Amino acid sequence: MTGNPARQQMIEKALKEIWGYDGFRPFQAETILDVLNGRDTLTVLPTGGGKSLCYQLPAGLMEGTAVVVSPLISLMADQVHALQLLGIPAAFLNSSQNFDQVRATKNAFFRGELKMLYVSPERLLQDHFKEEIGQVRLSFFAIDEAHCISQWGHDFRPEYKQLKVLRQQFPGVGVHAFTATAPPRVQQEIVGELCLNQPKVYVGSYFRPNLKYRVYRRDNVRNQLIQFLGEFDRGDSGIIYCLTRKETEKIAEFLSKKGHRALPYHAGMDSETRKYNQERFQREETPIIVATVAFGMGIDQSNVRFVIHVGMPKSLSHYQQESGRAGRDGLTSQCILVYGAQDMQFWKRIIEEEQTLAGERMNQLRDMIAYASNLKCRHRTLVEYFGQQFEHKCNHCDICLGEIETIPEARTFSRMILSAVLKLRQNFGAAYVSQVLTGSREQKILRNRHDQLSVHNLLGKYNQHQVHDWVNQLESQGYLVRSSGNYPVIGVSRQGYWLLRPDKYGKTEDDVPVILTETRKKTAGEQRRERAGFDPGAPYDMELFRRLRKKRMELAGELGVPAFVVFGDKSLRDMARKQPVSYKDFLDVFGVGTNKLSKFGDDMLDVIRAYKAERG
Repeated sequence: MTGNPARQQMIEKALKEIWGYDGFRPFQAETILDVLNGRDTLTVLPTGGGKSLCYQLPAGLMEGTAVVVSPLISLMADQVHALQLLGIPAAFLNSSQNFDQVRATKNAFFRGELKMLYVSPERLLQDHFKEEIGQVRLSFFAIDEAHCISQWGHDFRPEYKQLKVLRQQFPGVGVHAFTATAPPRVQQEIVGELCLNQPKVYVGSYFRPNLKYRVYRRDNVRNQLIQFLGEFDRGDSGIIYCLTRKETEKIAEFLSKKGHRALPYHAGMDSETRKYNQERFQREETPIIVATVAFGMGIDQSNVRFVIHVGMPKSLSHYQQESGRAGRDGLTSQCILVYGAQDMQFWKRIIEEEQTLAGERMNQLRDMIAYASNLKCRHRTLVEYFGQQFEHKCNHCDICLGEIETIPEARTFSRMILSAVLKLRQNFGAAYVSQVLTGSREQKILRNRHDQLSVHNLLGKYNQHQVHDWVNQLESQGYLVRSSGNYPVIGVSRQGYWLLRPDKYGKTEDDVPVILTETRKKTAGEQRRERAGFDPGAPYDMELFRRLRKKRMELAGELGVPAFVVFGDKSLRDMARKQPVSYKDFLDVFGVGTNKLSKFGDDMLDVIRAYKAERG
């Protein structure tokens, strides 16, 4: 960080005294200095990179009020609650408020009592509101979730394209755009559409080494979920994403019956139930939320230990943002994707029906399929997708950790599968092909006399699910194609013919590389070691951590705020590690500033003192 030493000292002091942090994350300090200096910026910091601090800290230091454009009501409420706990006067205006609440907020705004005002793009664009804010001294405009401005992005909001009027009507006020996901093409569109004036562009690294990425092909998804959840502590917060509302409700009900505290969340629920379920999750009363993407980009919760996708998202931008909601506090967390061929058909059907930017959306879907099916480092795939070079050691995904194994018979087995598809005249689905290859003698196979085919039982030593999985893998690599419709059938592609007979088509085997994979099951010892702790390099007292987490939940319930707003998991683990008993020592805990010391210090210290006394 370079520039005015006095200004640098001022922002470092605010960082420590208000937020309780000892240092900035990459590009935070640079963005803050540009905001303070009045230079337009575009800051792209992947989820967990701390982009909110980039506009919250300078807003607290500057004269006037910062207007923050935010697309989601839940995000506004969470951030305002967090700011108020830090002693920063902030408020929001949205449709959840009644007339008296709106009037009280506006009065505080007009009196200059607020450092930050959160509004939706729709409200900001109202003519009378633009006139109203023109009467107040403004420090700057912050456009959060700025990727919504792009039709090529993944959460397009038409209202965002109209925000260019801010530059026209308030030419002397800085405009700053923030987002977690923006490939180079989207970055250019954000700068152009918002009419940013010679902005400084900061793009953080998309590599998040605390996240462990794993991919599984869908088998018995309920059994898979129980197995995954067994790796986490019962109190750990997590999100399970589903593609449909129906599956969301069924999985939440199933997990509840199995003893897991889980609630559903989707756009088809009434708003009161949705709000109730979200608040229970945020207060850690219900640690697992099972949701569609309606549980969206405004989830500002730091202590999510896992994100599981039961179904493939429609693009890598979606997946990066949704999975990135895990581990925002920098602690080790898991991102698990469970997918099957039906997911590809689900998205293909929607794209064909909607016809909007169909070509681009199909390309995005193919990138998503490649991420799931290719044997390439998961972190590298994500980082390179967003236009960055990957120059790291991963060691934190299933590929690099050796959890995925290729089979040496891949080419032979692939040719068997392709031959079976052709023998069946390309008239049957993947499940039927798998049944024939594994020697099934079901009535439909006997009736069709397909038990007489030379390919019948060729892969009989493998179970049907494994062979079906290999059919899906060959499809994802382009050697098989699946028809559309309610009853899709499998066919051989042009590349598939090349794989069968490369010499006939003037190809070599190098021209048609093929892989088939199996997932190595973890040993019981490996699973026990994973469950034993999350941060073996910096051990902490697990029992004290659990007691502190319980106290945090109580405090959050009394205040009516999400648990992480009181303290994040990283702060609790630091307390359980350092075990402070005085105010002075408590201030050395990560994330503890003077405001949080005065609000929560006695409660947390009482827990620690009681625990130490109990242990002698």
